[in-house]
This record gives sequence, structure tokens and C-alpha cells, in this order.
Amino acid sequence: MTLSIMTLAGTETTLDHQTLEDFRNAISGDVLTEADEGYPEALILHNGMIDRRPALAVRCRGAADVIDAVKLASDHNLLVAVKGGGHGVAGNALCDRGLLIDLSLMRAVQVDPAGRTARVQGGALLRDLDRETQAFGLVTPAGVVSETGVAGLTLGGGLGWVRAKYGLTVDNMLSVDIVTADGQFRRASETENEDLFWALRGGGGNFGVVTSFEFQLHPLGPIVMFCSPMYAIAQAKEVLRVWRDFMAVAPDDFSTEFFFWTIPDHPDFPAELAGQKVVIPAGVYAGPADEGERFVRPLREIGTPLLDLSGARPFTEIQQTFDPYVPKGMLNYWKALYLDSMNEDVMDALVAAFEDQPVTANRCPLVLQALGGASSRVADDATAFGDRSRPYMIELNSSWTYPEDSEYNIGWTRQVFADLQQRFSRGGGYLNMSCYDEDGEVFIKDTFGPTWGRLREIKKKYDPANLFRMNYNILPAE
Repeated sequence: MTLSIMTLAGTETTLDHQTLEDFRNAISGDVLTEADEGYPEALILHNGMIDRRPALAVRCRGAADVIDAVKLASDHNLLVAVKGGGHGVAGNALCDRGLLIDLSLMRAVQVDPAGRTARVQGGALLRDLDRETQAFGLVTPAGVVSETGVAGLTLGGGLGWVRAKYGLTVDNMLSVDIVTADGQFRRASETENEDLFWALRGGGGNFGVVTSFEFQLHPLGPIVMFCSPMYAIAQAKEVLRVWRDFMAVAPDDFSTEFFFWTIPDHPDFPAELAGQKVVIPAGVYAGPADEGERFVRPLREIGTPLLDLSGARPFTEIQQTFDPYVPKGMLNYWKALYLDSMNEDVMDALVAAFEDQPVTANRCPLVLQALGGASSRVADDATAFGDRSRPYMIELNSSWTYPEDSEYNIGWTRQVFADLQQRFSRGGGYLNMSCYDEDGEVFIKDTFGPTWGRLREIKKKYDPANLFRMNYNILPAE
């Protein structure tokens, strides 16, 4: 058997029988073509819009499998994609007719309670990380949806429910084990391959395949106060103002996300509220739950909520709050933009966009994030994530069920994004939440700002042929 497979140049090459047999015999995981059982499972992503079919899928079980897979790609100049949790909305965990390196079988998490660190494999999900760390009353900042992959979230920054107190996920990354484009296994930290370590803290999957991460852990919970009152859309501006002013003086203990959401027809909610548009000044208080209950009370008393789901809850449960409402297979088109302020004009524009959101696109909330606290007090050049001065970020998350609605919903999202960008933003956005491909290099360059040139030099050093290009791609310096 031979296999036709895509190269980086966009042409096809052939892997002969002996090459394939030698590769299969070396790998302890699964090596799959379209004809093999298990191939469809390797292609499952969160975003149902993505339809790409690799010629060869390698389901790795350890670093040795990753090394061999990268060497195969490098030796034959193959188009390659890397899949961790498969949650990235842009869908670049898959490539058409190329080689897929799938880490989803590598989900182990090992916690050192005394040292307050965790070693996490590259295919782990947030639910894997949270389960192990919360067993010891510990946490590392990492996302708000438990099905998110740790690797993709971390390499792109990592915004979570405790970022105001403990920073971004990248700020808590102590080291990584990584296979670079030359097939070499390296460790990167503040004292080893320091340039690579800097680039990995925000530079995405441009520099290699991370087989494991080491994170700093912090005390939290396991019971914390969750704020989640739901107010009718008629109160949206009033609630936004109160939330904005409340957060202007809030301590680092409180991290927040402001949701614009349509209550779904779901057993978790009263049937009479299904379809109602609401705003939710949500947040987690990273301190004693009783103290948090008193602290968030002003956000729960802005008039009378339609529903209030606030309360002291296990942190692991909070991390899974939105999982049922944004299941795998939904069609998703998301974009995220940094905003320079939250004045009356911005609030008017956000509320108007929410009121105008297509009914077919409203399964996932629009999310406004206040970006202060510890995550904003890291020097711009300390990590590749770059500029920490942006006070707000808006996620325009459109999710729907039927393909016939795709064109209109994508068009609406792009139009709102372009309007907000022109009127209220210096440019750039949170790339982890963006279907960024159509925005091209300019948007990515604006996002990274002054770190862009340094990232290109590091890319040239570790991946001069741009083997790892299925990401928000940083081209090697010329």
C-alpha cells in the first residue's frame, strides 16, 4: 500500500509501503487512514463547521510517538496539523489531505500538592486539570468551559475565572516539553531554551508540539461564590453601567464575564423564560464563599432579576456551567476584539448588536470581559502575549444548528465585528476565540504589536520551513 498525501507546497507526494510500515511499527498509538476503524473519532472537533480530512492521522500515546510523527512530516515536507482538545473554533486542528498529529489520548495530569505544581499532557482538557487540582484545593487559571483543550488555551494566553487574582494561564506556565520542527525533544523554561519559552507564552502552536506543560498552582475552593443573576434586556444599559463601575474598584479576588444571552429551551430553565434575551454580570470570587456572597450582592440587586443562579458552588461545577448549551457539533463562527473603553457609545453599540443578533445564531452568549487585575500587571514584553493594557474584550460568539443559516450568521458576525473595530478599538483581539483566517496577517500583527518581530525571529530559529502553520501563523523572519 502507498499513500498520497499533501505537502507544504500544496502538491501531493507519495509515502511508499515500506515507509508506512516502518512508521506504523514504530508508533505505540494508532496510525489511521480513511479506511481504518477509529479514523472518524480522530477527526471530531467542537466546531461542526469544519470538514477537513487528513490523509493520515496519528493518535499519539507519548512523546516518542510525537517525535516520530514530526520527523515523518519534516522528512517528507508534509502539511501537518496538531490536535489537542479540538476546541479551537478556527478548526486548524485538522488539515485537508495532510498529516494529523492527534494528542487526544495523552490526557494525564499529575499534581504535586506540596510543591503546588501540576504536570499536564498535551491532550488534556480543562475538566482533567480541574478534577486533579481541585482534589487538593488548588487551581491554575485556565478557561471557563471544561471541554476546552489545555494546550491550545495555554499557548494562546488563557483567560479564566480566576485571572484577576492569578493571571493568565501563560503567566502560570513554568515549563514545557516540546518537539520542535527538526524532530528534537526539548524542555523550555525560564532557564532552558528561554527564547522558545517566551514565544510559547502567547505565540500559539507556531513553534512545535507541546507534549506536556508544568503549571504553578494556587489555593482555591473547592467551594467558591459564583455570581449569575439574569436581568431582562430592557435593563441592559443599567446593568452594564453598574457592572462597569463595580469592576472599576473591585479587588483581584473577583474575575468577571458579562454575558449577553438568550435563555435556551432547556430543562435547566423555567419553560416560560425560553427565548428571552438577558444580560448576566457573572463572576467568581476567589476567596471565602461567605465573603464572596456579601461582595457580589450589589450585582444581584440591580432591580429584580428574572432568574438568579448565584450561589456557593464547587469550582469544578462552575467550570462546566455552559457545557450543556454549546455542545460539540454546533456550527460556530466566533470573533474576539479588544475594546479601548466602556463609555455610553460602546454600551449602546453592544446592546444594539445583541438586540439584532439573529435568532438562529444565539445558542452561545456574546461575552464581554473586563481584563484588569493580575493579568493586566504583567509587562508587555514579559511574554509573547504582548499588550496587557486593553481594558475590555468582546467575544462575538455565533452558534447555530442548520447549514442553511451559515451565510447570514457569519455575515452578521463579521459586520458587527467590523463596526466595533472601526469605532472602538485600536485593533487586535484574543486569537483563541477568533475565526481569524479571513483577517490575515494584519490582524495577527496588530494583536501581537511590538512582540511581532521577535516572534518571527524565534520562528525562523525553530521552524524555518514553517512546518507548523495550521494556527494563527507567524511567518519566519526573512
